Amino acid sequence: MVAVTGNRGLFLDLVGTLVAMDETRQLPLDERGRIVIELMPGVADKLAPIRDHLILVVSNQAGIKRGRLTAEAVEDALRALDERLGGILSGWQVCPHDDDDQCACRKPRAGMIHELAEMYGVDLALSTMVGDQEVDAEAAQAAGIGHFIYAKDFFGWPS
Repeated sequence: MVAVTGNRGLFLDLVGTLVAMDETRQLPLDERGRIVIELMPGVADKLAPIRDHLILVVSNQAGIKRGRLTAEAVEDALRALDERLGGILSGWQVCPHDDDDQCACRKPRAGMIHELAEMYGVDLALSTMVGDQEVDAEAAQAAGIGHFIYAKDFFGWPS
């Protein structure tokens, strides 16, 4: 993981923002049931110049609770993603719950963001979050993040 050089964080959603999703908006699995990491267009190029900044991933992964994924498989996938991006991720948090659990960590709640902010000394008002869904924007607002940008705008994807 990258050493922290400041107190501004770039918080990123995972599925649909950094990596492709399947037809159910989840991490895709191969024929053996392993997570497939396919970068979304422009992700590596956009993040490479800011590799010295604090880059943090927050991801809802209810598939863990539902038995589709294991926490270990998701952690392995995040490590593989970090390696593929050249080791630029400073950290990540994953919520293994589903909506019925009413946990503090599941987006649109701010638990994962607050935990990472505390761990890394992030000033949320100076930070930015990028995501592909309204739930990401709501989580950013709930956490007090200063700026939210939709992934299509941040990465320059066609509408």
